[in-house]
Amino acid sequence: MKRLWLIGVLLMPGLASNAYSQPVNYGFETGDTSGWTETYPALDYAHIDVVTGWTGPHGASYSPVEGNYFAALETGSPDGDYTTLSQRFSLNREETLEGWAAFCCGEEVYFPYPSKDSMDYNDYALISVLNGYGNVVAVPWYADSYDIGYRVTTPEGDVTGEVVNFGPVPWEHWSWTAPAPDVYTLQYRVTNGTDSAIDSFAFFDGPGGATAVPEPSVMALLGIGLAGIMAVRIFGKARTRMSARPA
Repeated sequence: MKRLWLIGVLLMPGLASNAYSQPVNYGFETGDTSGWTETYPALDYAHIDVVTGWTGPHGASYSPVEGNYFAALETGSPDGDYTTLSQRFSLNREETLEGWAAFCCGEEVYFPYPSKDSMDYNDYALISVLNGYGNVVAVPWYADSYDIGYRVTTPEGDVTGEVVNFGPVPWEHWSWTAPAPDVYTLQYRVTNGTDSAIDSFAFFDGPGGATAVPEPSVMALLGIGLAGIMAVRIFGKARTRMSARPA
């Protein structure tokens, strides 16, 4: 009896080691950034907030896509210095991360794009996925100021005064599927474009977690574990009946 129970106990760590490590507070439904790491640029006026709604210039307005909250990241320093939310967790092969992202209010760039002038004030936001070695393996979402609008210039680069305005980038769905088992880091990032004059905002929302596709090895271990537990129960009942018989 003890030996069979020992088999069941030994199987459980194997199951746990192959199980999916779900992101914590993936949709920010705790009302804060619990489970995430906040990283700020050198200038201290960048912000990371978890909000129930957001309104800004140009009539921009955002509400949660799922649940009651979403994260709002504000720039605060020149290009290359990011306001970042990140979280590290493990994924098995073919497990999928997904969520929603939006971008707002960056300075309009000049057309044609890209050129030296148009790149000067091009704020942008992106989602990056890093593997266990810290290498970027995917950028499942990206948006920049050019998606919001631009000032038209002549071929010589003179400003014509005409402005093309696309408006704030609305919520866009993104997803990414892990190609192999690994420890991954999900990063939400936003940055100013070489200046610090006008800030931009990136917004992130998500469902409860990732869509788990169990590995065959996990299913096999699960089957063995269940078989061991059933054997323990059957053997225990047989022992009980034998001990109940009259001598």
